[in-house]
Amino acid sequence: MRFLVYLVIGVVLLSLSILTLLWSIGYMQAGFVATSLLSALVGFTLLSAGLYILRISAYVYALEKGGGVERVEGKS
Repeated sequence: MRFLVYLVIGVVLLSLSILTLLWSIGYMQAGFVATSLLSALVGFTLLSAGLYILRISAYVYALEKGGGVERVEGKS
């Protein structure tokens, strides 16, 4: 059940990234270019972190089910 913790954290980070990217659009419409770019940077960083945590959640789920994690040659 540890994968649920990672799953929840990943979904929360994805939600925060969407919210931050929407704020970035709002700031751009208001003419705050630097704030908009900073918000976009934070949004994409949160998006990357959320996707990575969801990937970790899938690994933890596979390990809990006992299947293990298989590696495909040529991919990391």
